[in-house]
Amino acid sequence: MSDKEKEKQEEMNSVVGGLFFGEVDEDAIFPYPHFTQEQKEIGKEFTDAISKFATDNINAEKMDEEAEIPQEVMEGLAALGLCGLGVPEELGGMGLDYTLYSRLFAEVAAHDGSTATFIGAHQSIGYRALLNEGTQEQKEKWLPSLASGEKIAAFCLTEPGSGSDAYSIKTKAVENEDGSFTLTGQKLWITNAGMAEFYTVFAKTDHERDGEKIEKISCFIVEKSMEGVSFGEKENKMGIRASETRAVYFDGVKIPKENVLGELGKGFKIAMNVLNSGRLSLGAGCVGGMKTIMKMATEHAVGRKQFGQSLTEFGMIQEKLATMAALTYAAESVVYMTTGNMCKGMKDYYLETAVCKVFGSESLWEVVDTSLQIAAGNGYMKEYPYERMMRDSRINLIFEGTNEILRCFLSLSGIRGPSEKLKELGKISNVSKALEDPIKSLGVLTDFAKNRITKMMPTRSLSKAHPRLEEWASEFSSMLGGFSIQVENTLMKYGKNIIGNEHPQKRLANMAIQLYVMIAVISRTTSILNDEKLDEEKKEYCFNLAQHSLRRAKHEFVSNLKEMTKNIDKIEKELSNQVAKNGGYGLDIIDF
Repeated sequence: MSDKEKEKQEEMNSVVGGLFFGEVDEDAIFPYPHFTQEQKEIGKEFTDAISKFATDNINAEKMDEEAEIPQEVMEGLAALGLCGLGVPEELGGMGLDYTLYSRLFAEVAAHDGSTATFIGAHQSIGYRALLNEGTQEQKEKWLPSLASGEKIAAFCLTEPGSGSDAYSIKTKAVENEDGSFTLTGQKLWITNAGMAEFYTVFAKTDHERDGEKIEKISCFIVEKSMEGVSFGEKENKMGIRASETRAVYFDGVKIPKENVLGELGKGFKIAMNVLNSGRLSLGAGCVGGMKTIMKMATEHAVGRKQFGQSLTEFGMIQEKLATMAALTYAAESVVYMTTGNMCKGMKDYYLETAVCKVFGSESLWEVVDTSLQIAAGNGYMKEYPYERMMRDSRINLIFEGTNEILRCFLSLSGIRGPSEKLKELGKISNVSKALEDPIKSLGVLTDFAKNRITKMMPTRSLSKAHPRLEEWASEFSSMLGGFSIQVENTLMKYGKNIIGNEHPQKRLANMAIQLYVMIAVISRTTSILNDEKLDEEKKEYCFNLAQHSLRRAKHEFVSNLKEMTKNIDKIEKELSNQVAKNGGYGLDIIDF
């Protein structure tokens, strides 16, 4: 790699973050990061091996019924190397990059949601903090046995009173005179809890600041063998029933100082970094699930005859098949655009992985629901896998940050940069008042006005898009300008109070998601249309997938854009308060 390429790696910024400024770096978008020849060879070899193993050994229906993953299945997965996908080879892992990691995880998820949950909880979050923050000694001590599957890991953050509000955890670690810590508290909804030997645990610790004692979050390695570690009963879940979920209790557990992960008091950031990368594999897993259930629904639609015709000849079924395919194409494009940039050196990818999780999980849910509708009565029967896959899929909208909290996270993180840029203007109470002193405000307001006018003028921002996608590249540019103006309008309207206003947060997040979807789809389709080795039939298929997904993205974007200024937010707030006061609907047709 040349010095120039290395320099470019170091300065690569978040693509989604740039959208909030009304900017897009085409070098981070084009060409689409398709698999290299080496990645293709490794990917084919391992996905084939996973598929064969799963077909022969994973009985998803039986595992769901018995609510357990057989020991031989877990051992077989470990033997394939699936417990150490991202661990360096010298420490016993496969040393895969983000792209291959995601593709192999998607292959597991394509066969069974519970198995994917077990694998993901183990390595995507279970020991990820060790991989990210561990010292060399810590990594050498624990990673080999974790990568081999000899030991299983679990991630312990959530508590009975602390879900999305991670900073409100109550579990406490008190430092002892010898530098060790005594841990007391409990964790809830912990995947792999009972079978794990290694726990990444987050707890409050005491710190001094300006002479006062304050609490911060720190991260610890806890082992099952430590005295005082115990567990609740296995939870009886709606879906992913074969994966194990329990509460974990810590009753005066003594933790040696060597088991502190990272810097004391920096645990919140460590936890967020773990979840940021974990959301990527979740998004990839959703793509795997979408492909599987769509294949089932398509086979049913092709084979099922009604009124002397195949279901595929009816317009509303055609609409469903087309929508499912377009959603899958879009979600897949988003995931691997993200992994490609992560492999190229993008450091701040938390906005991208949040999009992967939100868009992937909601697309999967729609595909599962649509597939079940195509299957009709069959889909509702336990004899067929549709209903199980629906139950398994629902958790993805909740896992690793609910989609609601991630929308807040996306918008508030995204507007942070523009808010700094507008800080000088923000010192003025409003634009009209600023004009009363034109000498003082002229420079600031003139630059601001020029910037606004530029954003209002549609330009060809995606100059590298394929000519057949030129119309969509132009649409994207216009939408991007409108979005960045709405970001500025929102900042000026709400100021710091934007934190307490979730309606505009949601709409900004939704618009950012759809813009990123459009970027990924345009880039991927451009690469496909430019590939001279691909046959024309495949190119046309991908072009149609792109048109459908881009049209849908635009529709979603425009809907949210309009609602930024014309909405029923006040009515919804008042109505919600009335519902809460009524304890529900509160009406009976007899009386009202």
